Amino acid sequence: MEPLPNLHCPVCGEPNACAPAASGSFDTPCWCTEVVIDPDALAKIPEHLRQQACLCKRCATKESANVDTRPDQ
Repeated sequence: MEPLPNLHCPVCGEPNACAPAASGSFDTPCWCTEVVIDPDALAKIPEHLRQQACLCKRCATKESANVDTRPDQ
């Protein structure tokens, strides 16, 4: 299994800096292994985008968990 080549955050649409998505390999180290992903941030991912792309660091961390950053749909 390879990572999907989705390079944008499913919550805010900004680049997610996902190294595995960029490289095409889960063997590539990524910033997300060094932070705690806030459960509230995961809950903000629209259902149809879950497990399709990684959050960006800003959306994944607790500092932004209470901010609704979803683009108008």
